[in-house]
Amino acid sequence: METVEERLERLEFYNQLTIESVDLTSYPFFRLVMEKKLTESEVNDIIQLCDELEKIFFMQKEAGFVHYTPLLIHFAGMLTPKLNPRETILALLHQEKYISLMEKLYELSVRYE
Repeated sequence: METVEERLERLEFYNQLTIESVDLTSYPFFRLVMEKKLTESEVNDIIQLCDELEKIFFMQKEAGFVHYTPLLIHFAGMLTPKLNPRETILALLHQEKYISLMEKLYELSVRYE
């Protein structure tokens, strides 16, 4: 009979094989999630963070704001330490998630490099 640890180890191995064998080029954020071993809760937190920042971004843009550095700082500060902010921004952008926001955050991240 297989122990829970053995089963978990086998499932992690299968997951790694899946990551390596499936073409995830169209889903770079999902690939990043799997490679960095994020939990469902961590991914939900990122999605919620992006939803909130996108709303703020569009409200500020509509109000005529031109400085969005606080959004980048907020994003980087609230992101799980398992992820690099610029890498995450690029992954979300290439997966066509939060496009306007991610374009602005990437532009800012390059500027403050």
